[in-house]
Amino acid sequence: MATSPKEPNSTLNLPVSSAVALEMMLAALISILLVELSRFTGPVGWVFGPFGTLANWFATFFHEFGHGLFVVISDSTLVDFQLNWDGSGSVTYNVQSLRLPIAWAGYATPPLIGAVLYWEAHGRGLETQGTLVVLAMMIGAVTLWWPKDRPESTLIIAGILVVSLLIVALLCASRIGKRIPVDWVQRIIAATLLVEGVRSVWYLLGLGQPSDAATLAKLYVMPEFFWVLTWLAWTATCVFVTYRLEVRDRRRKLLNRPAKRAALRK
Repeated sequence: MATSPKEPNSTLNLPVSSAVALEMMLAALISILLVELSRFTGPVGWVFGPFGTLANWFATFFHEFGHGLFVVISDSTLVDFQLNWDGSGSVTYNVQSLRLPIAWAGYATPPLIGAVLYWEAHGRGLETQGTLVVLAMMIGAVTLWWPKDRPESTLIIAGILVVSLLIVALLCASRIGKRIPVDWVQRIIAATLLVEGVRSVWYLLGLGQPSDAATLAKLYVMPEFFWVLTWLAWTATCVFVTYRLEVRDRRRKLLNRPAKRAALRK
């Protein structure tokens, strides 16, 4: 009778599934703590403020990028792509195609990017660095290529985001990256995109102001709450798929490690 292989233990001396879940919750808690501390006034706010600002800019960029991407690949025309110093942003376009994917993609893109970043963060070496470099190149290309009515803030903010990603990539490739858990920097950035994505979706409820949910409600009859639920379900799906991929990859590495050691001894 065949028996299933025993669940390997991680470096935390826990089953892999439990260790991955614990790490994901810890990354989310650290992200929430840093964002909340960045909102304090006085010295605390000065210290943690840059993180909150960067987190806001990243979330805004990928939100507007999601809108703009579906505008570009559809028959609609992109008129303006804007990032503002206060963390807001906008995409202006002439509608010549279906509005649903354009409007829905905004709140769907940050969780997707966050999930990819989190999955790529754990011990993947050049793959992790490659992901960060590709994201940096994408941000630079988008902000240079897409039209801008007021380019100053958009280009400077995008430049700061590009530099921050490249710094993390360089740290991962350096000796520092081998001595300290630099991968946790990427994990926290990824968790921030996921957490702030959920927060921004909840802010849509009860405001009575123009939003993607209000636009979709007017166009497709379903109430705003329905569209909020679709974004929350999408974010939950991104988290679950990331969790499953992490567990699978960790198990493979841990199960293959004894075989590699035995081969080296021979």
